[in-house]
This record gives sequence, C-alpha cells and structure tokens, in this order.
Amino acid sequence: MLVRLARRLGKVSIAVFVSVTLTAVVTLVLTTFALYFYQVERAQRWEQLHKTLANSADELAAAVALPAWNFDETQIITIMKSGLSNRDLYASAVAPAASTKPFILTRNEQAQLVPSERFPSDPALLSEQRPIVAGGQNIGTITVYASPAVLIEQLRQRLYTIAGLIFVLDVTLVLSLYLLLWQLILKPLTNIERYAASVKAGLNPGASPPRDWYTGELKTLNASIREMVRLMESRYVAMHASEERLQIASSAAAIGIWDWNIVTDEMVWDEQMYRLHGLEGRTLEKPFDTWRKMVHPDDAIPTEMLLQQALDGTAEFDVEFRLIWPDGSLHYLKADAMVFRDAEGHPMRMVGVNYDVTASRTAEAELRRHRIHLEELVAERTNALSVAVRQAQAANRAKSTFLANMSHELRTPLNSVIGFSRLMADSKNMLPEEKRNLAIIHRSGQHLLTLINDILELSKIEAGRAVLQTEVVNLNDMLQEVMDMVSMRAGQTGVELELDSVGLPASARVDGTKLRQVLLNLMSNAVKFTAQGKVTLRVRGSARNGDCELTFAVIDNGPGIAQEDQARIFEPFIQADGPGAKEGTGLGLTISREFVQLMGGALALQSTLGAGATFHFTVTVQVTDEAPAASEEEVSALEPQQRRRILVADDNADGCTLLESLLKPLGFDVAAVGDGAQALAMVDVWQPHLVFMDWRMPALDGLSATRRIRANKEGPQPRIVMLTASAFAEEREEALSAGADEFMRKPVEQEQLYAVLEQQLGVHFVRRHQGMRPVAPAPLAREDLQRLDPALRDDLKTALQELNLSRVNALLAPLPPELAEVVARIQHMIQLHQYPQLCALLDEAGNELESPA
Repeated sequence: MLVRLARRLGKVSIAVFVSVTLTAVVTLVLTTFALYFYQVERAQRWEQLHKTLANSADELAAAVALPAWNFDETQIITIMKSGLSNRDLYASAVAPAASTKPFILTRNEQAQLVPSERFPSDPALLSEQRPIVAGGQNIGTITVYASPAVLIEQLRQRLYTIAGLIFVLDVTLVLSLYLLLWQLILKPLTNIERYAASVKAGLNPGASPPRDWYTGELKTLNASIREMVRLMESRYVAMHASEERLQIASSAAAIGIWDWNIVTDEMVWDEQMYRLHGLEGRTLEKPFDTWRKMVHPDDAIPTEMLLQQALDGTAEFDVEFRLIWPDGSLHYLKADAMVFRDAEGHPMRMVGVNYDVTASRTAEAELRRHRIHLEELVAERTNALSVAVRQAQAANRAKSTFLANMSHELRTPLNSVIGFSRLMADSKNMLPEEKRNLAIIHRSGQHLLTLINDILELSKIEAGRAVLQTEVVNLNDMLQEVMDMVSMRAGQTGVELELDSVGLPASARVDGTKLRQVLLNLMSNAVKFTAQGKVTLRVRGSARNGDCELTFAVIDNGPGIAQEDQARIFEPFIQADGPGAKEGTGLGLTISREFVQLMGGALALQSTLGAGATFHFTVTVQVTDEAPAASEEEVSALEPQQRRRILVADDNADGCTLLESLLKPLGFDVAAVGDGAQALAMVDVWQPHLVFMDWRMPALDGLSATRRIRANKEGPQPRIVMLTASAFAEEREEALSAGADEFMRKPVEQEQLYAVLEQQLGVHFVRRHQGMRPVAPAPLAREDLQRLDPALRDDLKTALQELNLSRVNALLAPLPPELAEVVARIQHMIQLHQYPQLCALLDEAGNELESPA
C-alpha cells in the first residue's frame, strides 16, 4: 500500500503538491493570528464599552447634581439626553432621593430617546450606577445602561469576514502558486528539456516532446542540467541582460545596492548609493568609513550594535537611521541586508540595499502636527505609534502648563492695571475728561482680562461645552463703550467712526461679555484694515413676541476682502492681506463666529475687493425692565470696634500696594510680606485676623504655607483667602482642600473684596451712592490776575518757570478770602499743567497796567 501511495504521489505535479502544502501552512498561520487578534479586539471592544459606560455615568452624575438639587425637571431631561448622545448608550435613569418618581430615558426601535415609566429590564444590558452629590449630600442616584447588541453583531460580522477572507485567500493562493510554479519552474524546465533533446537529436528546437513522456519534474531537472553545460554561453548573455535590467529597475526605484567583503573589509557601492549619500559623481576608496561618519550621532550606536548582531547571527540587519549630508541636510534611510557565511558559520560577505524614506517620515511628522486622531492608527501602525501617543500627551501637558503660566503672568499685571485705575477713578482732583479716559483704560483692562479667559477656555468652545452667561445689559451704554475703546486707534489712523442705532430697548438680558467681544473684534478689524475712511456700527432692533431681534453690522469702506480669502479668514491664525495684516493673532474672527453661533446667530461677510466689507449677524435677546446692576457706590470706613488686622502675602510688590491702598483707608491694620515663610512668621508674631495668601511665591508657595498653618493646631488660625492669577476653575477645590477659607482670582475687584471681608470677618460696610462730581471753575482771565499785587505776579511767574509748585502754593496760601475764587482758578490751571498759558496771562496782566491810558 505504501508503495502504491508513493507511486501515486510521484505522479502528482510538484506545483500542485507545493501549492497545497504551502497554502495549508499559510492558512493555519493566518487562522491562528486571525483568531488571536479577534480575541484581542473583542476584549478591547468590551473594555471600551464598559469604560464609555463608566465615564458617562460619572459625567452625568456631576452634570445633573445642580438641577436635581433644584428639582429642575427640564434641565435634568436635557442633561440626560446630552449624556446619551453616544449610540452605544441605551438608557439612563435619575432617581432623586426627595422624589418617588424617577426620570427615565430609553432608546426606542428607531434609536430615539423617549421617556419611560419603568427601568430597563433586559438582562443583557450593561449598567453603571453613581450617587448624585450636591453640597456634600447624597441627593439621589443615576444609572446609565448600555446595550451590547451592536457590539456583538459587529464582532459576529467581523468573524464572518475573517473566515471569508481566509477562504478567498486560500483559493487565490493555490491558484497563484500553481500558476507561478508552472510559469516559472515547470514550463521553463520542460522547454529546456525539449530544446536539449531536439538539439541532441538534431531536430527543430521548437519540436514538441513525445506524448509518452511521464517522468516527474525533479527527474527532468536532473537530466536537463547535464545537457545545459553546452548552453552556458547563451545563459551568460541572458544573465548579463538581466543584470542590466536589475540596474535600471533599482535606479528607477531609488534603491542603492552595496556589497561588503567582510574578510578584506572592502565595500562596493553602486551609483544610487552615492546619490543616497549626497555624493553623486564621486568615488570613495573606503565607503564604509564615510558612511560611519555621516550617520547621525544619536543613531550611530544602535545601528552599529544591530550590525554586529547581524554578523554574530543573533539578529537580522533591518534598520532605519538618519544621515547628515555634506550640505548639512538630514535624510532618513532604510537598510536591509543578508549575511553569507562559510562552512563553519563565519561571516564572509554582506549584501544589502538602502532606500530613502525621508518623504514618509516628513509626512508622518506633518500628520502629528495636525493632530490626526491617533487611536484610529493604533491598529494599523507598529509599536512606534505608542511613542507618538506619549509625545502627544506630553505636548498636551506642556500646553496646559504653558497656559497656566501665561495666565499667571498676564493676570498679575492686569491686577495692578484694573485695581489702580479703579483707585484713581475715586480721586477728587481729576477732570471729567481724565476720568473718561481712565474709565476707558479700566474697561479695556477688564476686556483684556475677558479675552485671556476666553482664549484659555477655547478648548471648551471647540468641545461644545461653552455656555451663555446672561445678564441685564444697557445696550446703548455697551455700544458706546465699544466705540470709546476703538476710538483711540481710529483717531491715530484718521478713521471716522459712526454709531447708527435704531429701535434698541433700554435694557436686555444677553451675554454682554461675549457680545461686547464680538463687536470689539469686528470694529477693531475694520479700523485696523481701513487706512483711511469711515467705519460704521449699525444696529437695528425689531420686536418679536416679547423679545427683540437685534441685527448688527460693521461696515467699512476699506480695501475689501478678496473672494478666495472670505472663507479662510474665519479659520484660526489666518489673516487676509491688508495694511493691518501683521497685527493680531488671527483668532478674533474664529472666536467671534463661535460666540455668535452660541448666541443663536450666524456671522456672515459681504465684501467686494476695493469696495469695503460688511460683517453682520442677528441675535434674539430678551427685553427686560430691570436696570443693570449699579456699581457706583462708595464704602465708608469701619467703626473702631470693627477694625481687624490683615496680612497680605504676595511676592508682587504692586499687588501688595494695591491691597494696602484698598484696605488701609477703610481702617484695617495691614502688613505685607513677600513669601510664604515670612507669612508663617507674621502669623505667629502678629496674629492677623485674615491672611490674603498668594498662590505662587518663592521659597514657600501659598498652598504649602496654608497647610502648615492648618497643621499647627496650637498656633493662631486666621481666616485665609487664597489669591491666584490663574484662570483655571479647578484650582478652587485644590485651594479649599489645602485649608483656605475662600478663593479669589486676580485682578481683585473692589466689590468682590468687600463681600469677602464681610463674609470672612463678620464686618459690615456702610455703602452710599456717590454724589455729584464738583464742577470745574470758570476760566481764569487777566482781569482776575490784575487784582493781585504786581510783585506777587512776578513771584508766581518765576516759580512757574522753575516748576516750583510748592513755592506757588506758598505764595497763594496767605491771600485773603475775597480772592479765593481767583486762587481756585489758578490752581485749576496748575492741575491741568497749563503752565505756559498761566505765564502768558500773568504777562498780559502786567502789560495792561503799564500801558498808557
């Protein structure tokens, strides 16, 4: 039986036997790997589903806490719908502790979210339950359900697809291998045998073989080789032609070939190798040494180690490295090589190929810079992508650190700008025009602070988590503020500003901060890009069922915007060409468009090159009879029994000076130190009632100092208010956890400061509205100066010319009460620094008396 089986196998073609055998092996390997990766993917998909369910439960528990506390059913349902936006989530249920009726949302057969009276009962559903905590109390629970049906169906389809692909691959592999073996081995060998037989017999080389020839392929090969000796010359010609074709192919594919004789240490490069090393047209005696010198220093050691391992037989030489060309440019090369050994296993020769992969590496770097979603590439990439993921995470952490530092560095000087401008506004000796300019500075500082906060929260806008914060706003006052804030730039460039508003309500409820920023961005851009001409802010109001539809348009007659630029200028960091294109960051229009969309409108542009541009949008606001919150109040000094000791710990001297300027006039005893260590010493010695502790200080920061104060139970325990210039809201919880009683951000607003003092110290400020500002005196005339003694006039002129203002005050002090009005007018001109005009009036008064009648 074995003999018959061997005879039957001997009759089977080698092509069929090899094809079936190799296909079986490949099928077994592919099936093993396919099942392994199927199991890995199945585990990952289940883990991802559980993680998505847990994260959704955590987020919904935090988001629904406040509405559940307030029993706001509408807000609860809205948040539940928003949290079920992921189609993998099936249902959610909120069960408030104070209510017997839970809020349940489930998906129907059309995948729509609908209310339900009963909890989901399908045992196949996955669920996660979280407590709802508000104000430190457990006010209910929330349960989120996820259906694995879609996942199971997808995995089943994936299994069917894998089986189908393996079957198709088997069929294709069998046919391809058979045809390939027949075309490359059987048919050539048969033709060679026929040719040899015909030549030996002296017949036509193209004659057909006899029909009774049934020998196997190997026997035919053995017989044909003995006859092929006489054909070596022709085979040599064919081999030479093949070598030429190989050289052409390698040159076209930019593949360099090298041959290294390990025994003699001689290496041969082809022409393409010289091109890959930037040495085209040159010939090197020792290419191997040149290659070692050109390898990047960071890649030299690993490449040499892998080369040595390949020579030792412990690894394959398959490496990627960087080359530094003679011109200094950096190139990435991929190298593969094969080692030939003698009978004893010693390396004798190494032949390899190099090819340039710089373009692909540059493309990968470009993709990383544009934040291509890394998770979609994990299944298609090698383990190198995990390095890219860690780099991206490190970049995000660096970005957060950078934003935190920049927030601190920007908000710290803004604290002084806003605080001292507010203090200066309370001065009794400032003119109305000066107060108006100071108010513009204060509003600009406030707006700059708002811009910093908005830029820091730009990621929230992109993620769709930004919300409107409505307030009662006087629209006319807000529009005038916008005009005032751009008037300085317009006055410098000679641009005329016009405010055209019709039909506006007295007060409206709207997010004034975002609306003001949008208008400021549009007006600033119009003034910036209009070298000369006119910019108009046109506002039209139209009543709509108790609300008001406001249409805003910023119109300029500047150079206009080209058609190809009108779409891309709304992209981040993009600016159109123009006289002001080099100014700004290119974020204004991007943020404005997002804010307008958030308010329910759409920012649009109409422009023709050379004929100006118009940006317009329409939003609907709620009309209200409420008046905007009044801020013009004065706080009187405390009574002696209410006075307290306050310690200010801040390494910024301007910040300390600002708080001292705000607190000392109210009767507080204020001391200032520059770091946390000094603050600890002052708390023990001076025992203040309250400490304003800056977060970031040298030697010992505010958090550490607060923890040490709270840890010393036997020492003084003052109230501690943590100050920070950072804009990140999550820092409040960290400060309170460290032992602080309150958390305030810089810039410090006076009303917020007074409220914190009342809350933490139990004091009570008496507030009163500011009275009328004093009216400026009438202009000084020469007749007024003629009432003064001539010697006094000469002394005043001399003192003014010497800018000796103390001398001027000393000369005016002894004058009688009947000249008080003249003294007031002189002092008013001195406050306005009108020294030349005052000297001229003194000269005119003297000349009038000396002139003849």
